[in-house]
Amino acid sequence: MLAAALGWLLAGCQALQPVRIGMAVELTGRRSEVGVAARNGAELAVEAVNAAGGVDGRPLLLLVQDDQGEPNSAQQADRSLAEAGVVAIIGHITSAQTAAALEQIDELGLVLISPASSSSEFSGKDDLFFRLTSANEQVPVPLARHLFNTRLLRRAVVVYDLSNRSFTETWWTYFAQEFEALGGTCQALPYTSGETDLRELVQELKGMAPQAVVWVASAVDTAIFLQYAAQEGLSVPFFATSWAQTSELIEKGGQLVNGLELSSTFVPNPGSRLYAEFAQAYQERYGSQPGLGASHAYETVLVLHEALRQTEGEAEGLPEALLGIQDFPGLLGNISFDAFGDVQRDLYIVRVENGEFILISVVSLTP
Repeated sequence: MLAAALGWLLAGCQALQPVRIGMAVELTGRRSEVGVAARNGAELAVEAVNAAGGVDGRPLLLLVQDDQGEPNSAQQADRSLAEAGVVAIIGHITSAQTAAALEQIDELGLVLISPASSSSEFSGKDDLFFRLTSANEQVPVPLARHLFNTRLLRRAVVVYDLSNRSFTETWWTYFAQEFEALGGTCQALPYTSGETDLRELVQELKGMAPQAVVWVASAVDTAIFLQYAAQEGLSVPFFATSWAQTSELIEKGGQLVNGLELSSTFVPNPGSRLYAEFAQAYQERYGSQPGLGASHAYETVLVLHEALRQTEGEAEGLPEALLGIQDFPGLLGNISFDAFGDVQRDLYIVRVENGEFILISVVSLTP
């Protein structure tokens, strides 16, 4: 009788052991805003999952590492999480860190699922990588069509940051490919954040006489570019990417960001009860409305939880469980993975107006 009771007790304790999931994002540095927001969104999602019973009664435990926005630090963060016994890692935010992490992910034997890394370098590969954002072969296309067909612009210069080249170079390549196929001309002007003199770069840009400028840069750099462009008298339509779609762009850019248009994988979805509840909880906890990083990270935890329910909280079988997820209700619409762990989601063109990102159009990628 005693042995049976002890066996039942031990089984009960085992059932209550938490399911450890890791998260590695940029929490410090010049581009940390998206990473901090992603961590916040993930924390709220873990709380919601645990309040609903976790994984068959086992709570999720989120272990967070700072990848410091550096490739070597990203690898070390993932190794630390693996040593801590996580069953999967949520990360990274920028594609440069994700590219470094993927060099060792097979060795670690863990799923890596990113809320925001969109480089096309990761597409169509049979590996342990999944993501909740559309790939670069998709995202720039609507903006190229918007510039050419809607804004009637024919000469564009794309300024892109080499410090995140896994994202920016593929973004520029696919944008130029589409814009030139439509009949426009497109030039590139690369720079390195933290090293290049941005004022001199804007002066060089002005000499190129563009009809339009697309900044493929962080929110901070985009805001600085706009300030220097105003000072140098460069007055053309400006565009940006979802990398800059944060509150920091508004705070640092002020009135200069009004009218800036962006290609985006995120717009608030107040018509969704799930999104409305999340946005309210985020506002109450953190004092601001959630953006791309927070929203995609929240969804990432929900998707991961759905797969972990199928594997009973274990890492074994997790890739197959994730690939089987189709039409899962996310904050921003249903989520489905293709055979390589990529998603197909709506894309948007948004404009900054009076401190808010306003939806211009929902974009279909079909011609």
